[in-house]
Amino acid sequence: MNVVSALKWFHNWIGFLISITMLIVLTTGVYLGSMDMLKRLDSKGQQYAPLSIEQKAEVTASLFERYPEISTVRFPTEHTPYIQAAARGTSIALDAELNELSVRKFSEVPMYSTVFWLHRNFLLGDFGKYLNAWASLIGAAITLVGIYLWWRVRKGFRLKHSIPKNSRSSSLLKSHIQLGLFISIPLFILCLSGFLITYKSLWTGALKSAPQTKMSLPQSQARDWQSQLQTAQTLWPDSQLVAISKARSKKPKAGEQPADASYSYRFDSHTDVWLREADRMTMNFEKGTIKDALKHSDRPLSGRVASFVRPLHDALNMPFSYVVFITSISLIGSMALMFSAITFYRRIFRK
Repeated sequence: MNVVSALKWFHNWIGFLISITMLIVLTTGVYLGSMDMLKRLDSKGQQYAPLSIEQKAEVTASLFERYPEISTVRFPTEHTPYIQAAARGTSIALDAELNELSVRKFSEVPMYSTVFWLHRNFLLGDFGKYLNAWASLIGAAITLVGIYLWWRVRKGFRLKHSIPKNSRSSSLLKSHIQLGLFISIPLFILCLSGFLITYKSLWTGALKSAPQTKMSLPQSQARDWQSQLQTAQTLWPDSQLVAISKARSKKPKAGEQPADASYSYRFDSHTDVWLREADRMTMNFEKGTIKDALKHSDRPLSGRVASFVRPLHDALNMPFSYVVFITSISLIGSMALMFSAITFYRRIFRK
């Protein structure tokens, strides 16, 4: 068996074996992407009006006191013109007077929780999570092999073959090749990023890299939201403070004092960066001291690449157009994969 024959065997047989997992992941991805688009299109009847630092401080203090369970407060932006209080699995929308507009619990959305975990781990817990990760990595390799195999016969490439003319295997196979070529690069990125999300330790260290030059960080008043928000804004005057989140801390051991409450401040400032909330600082609320402050542009290249691992996969903090893009890729990928699975079944198992 020569190299080309081995690659064809790998692309056909291994691709067929993981087609079930890939079809589940892609079809559920279409559902999750569609739900995300519907959420982003809903402005709750609000018009965008920027808040002053004083207003943001008042909103932050009020919401963290009113909803002790929340982890994040988001301020209005042009993309989301209302205030949000978010906890895991719950999102509360409020107007400028902090009147509740809606309370959205993902567990109460029909099928959402089931589809999400089906996408994440096939409803099989940790075993399914790791199975999904390795199937995604193999899917990325199969995509690259498919590009190479197409390159060898590229003279047969025709745009009109994108949509199958009938249900014959030859027509389905041509459509699989054509559609697969169109989405090959973004599908490879989705597969690889899905694998890396499960194995976070391979890239999260790059996000912790500090800038080479140390900066003098100002101090604000202890336990004073307005003073601390003003300090954060003064440090980056050209940035827009868009969210404040409780920083995660380790559970204290028996006999130990709990750690001081810290909050992560997220900013938008780089119009040329496709990632929102990319600049972040952490402040000790009890003492009013800034623990760290790092802009996206100050990260080394490895850190900037690492910051896109999850957003490229699930569009977190990415533009609406990117949600449409990856949802379309998942839909086209489902069709291409189904065409190949039907063709392979007919040629091998029926024979």
